[in-house]
Amino acid sequence: MWVMGFSKVNCKNCYACLRACPVHAIRVKNDQAQIMKDRCIVCGRCFRACPQNAKLIRSEIDMVKHYISGRKKVVASIAPSFASIFGKYSNKIPKALRLLGFDYVEETASIVDPIINEYETYANLDDDKTYITSFCPSVNKLIEKYYKDFTDNIIPVASPAIFHARVLKNIYGKETKVIFIGPCLAKKTDGHDDESIDIVLTFEELQNWLKEKNIDLETIGEEPFDYVSKEKRLLPIIGGPTKHIEENNPKKSIIQVDGIDDCIKILDELKKGKLKNSLIDMNSCRHSCVNGSGMPHDNITCYERKENLKQYAKRANKEKNQYNPKINDIISQVSIKKNFVSKEILLKQPTEEELREIMKSMGKHDKNDELNCGSCGYHTCKEKAIAVYNDMAEVNMCLPFMRERAENLTNIIFDMTPNMIAIINKNLEIVQLNPAAEKFFDITNKKATGLPILMFLDENKFENIKKSKVNTYKEKVVLEYNQSTIIQSIIWLEKNQVMLWIADDITKDEKLQQSIQNMKIDAINMAQKVINKQMTVAQEIASLLGETTAETKVTLTQLKNLIQEDNSKK
Repeated sequence: MWVMGFSKVNCKNCYACLRACPVHAIRVKNDQAQIMKDRCIVCGRCFRACPQNAKLIRSEIDMVKHYISGRKKVVASIAPSFASIFGKYSNKIPKALRLLGFDYVEETASIVDPIINEYETYANLDDDKTYITSFCPSVNKLIEKYYKDFTDNIIPVASPAIFHARVLKNIYGKETKVIFIGPCLAKKTDGHDDESIDIVLTFEELQNWLKEKNIDLETIGEEPFDYVSKEKRLLPIIGGPTKHIEENNPKKSIIQVDGIDDCIKILDELKKGKLKNSLIDMNSCRHSCVNGSGMPHDNITCYERKENLKQYAKRANKEKNQYNPKINDIISQVSIKKNFVSKEILLKQPTEEELREIMKSMGKHDKNDELNCGSCGYHTCKEKAIAVYNDMAEVNMCLPFMRERAENLTNIIFDMTPNMIAIINKNLEIVQLNPAAEKFFDITNKKATGLPILMFLDENKFENIKKSKVNTYKEKVVLEYNQSTIIQSIIWLEKNQVMLWIADDITKDEKLQQSIQNMKIDAINMAQKVINKQMTVAQEIASLLGETTAETKVTLTQLKNLIQEDNSKK
């Protein structure tokens, strides 16, 4: 994983991250949001927008622990904004970091003077050109990737984190491991781009590490930093880096900008040639570094953080902290320069025919279909279609289109099904009837809407289901008022707080069954009559046969006797 990404389990396809991303650096592939690192400026807006907290941040704390357990020196360079979150415990942070195993602990701002001096030099150039500070890595990436014409406008000076890491390597040796701890996710990419910083941790990661080690800031003592800043502790607030320059009345106008949207706006203005002879101090995070993307998610407001920072600065300036008197000599041996170059990623452009086909697949057949609602994260439907062409988006990301398609399918089913369907609200009133139900109840949907269900069906059944939330299925009901028989199901829809009534009119089937039953009964009765008649005939025949047999017997007996008498006389 890159420095940041999204959890597959938690991603719910809501597109909140796409809408939040100012540079469209997020694509959806197989219903999963993915960060495109070549386009990302690591501003952290997507993480803040995600309602599912699906963020994944690559943590290298285990590697830091590995360094600490080894023989090499490990130095912590901590950004001045630490005081904004640790407040009254700020003086205990050096002690806490040493308890974690760091050999040396220094303030990053201890070497900021040369950087500010470089900025001031550019602020006093009489060249009518506008320059941009290089403090914010997200802004630097924004310009390198999306405003390549202004890479030369970024003052070619390393950020305090990178420059301090170079200085620390010079002081403690090249083999020393430098761990920068700050408020910014984008600094993690600085650690990859510049070999001076070995690992970057956020303040959120630091807090979690302290909890893991059961280091309680309430109970541990205070310790000073090894080396501290003389006075540049207010750098993390808006205008902090250029405050000193502005006080000296430079030749160029000083402009402070915070928030990525405003940064983009001012770069667009610069593109139009509207800003000249200025020094712009840009920060991608609203309220600057005290509201950085790597800050803990707590209940402390940005204004409280600013106040914490100011109070710490007052206390620290009164205390006798260790300041390295040889720092200027050391700094003079370390390069402060950093070049910024274009890293623009161009999108492939579809032909007009290809674009039309993509638009059609999104349900955009003409201009009227192009709502440009922005729900997919793109400003226009055409822009989204180009993203589809570049495999950055999927066709079904168009919410109005998908909703319309789903509604059309639902309406087709609702209208065309032979089953009767009705929607009943919790007040037992009709909300909607489908055509089959209209025909059965002999009333239009418009007239039926709002009528109590008791006018057509037994309301007690609906009342019981509303209360019990237990659905009934395939119940046979006889309706006396229109002499019909139906099979009905009543389903309570909790989310919508309505009941769905689905029924099938089986009146004809019932009548047919009754007719068949009647025919069977008639056939049985007829068969019984035949049987009875046959029995009567049989009995009559038997009676006649009995009389005839008796007469025959008498006659034959008499004949026999006569013959016997004749024989005896002879």
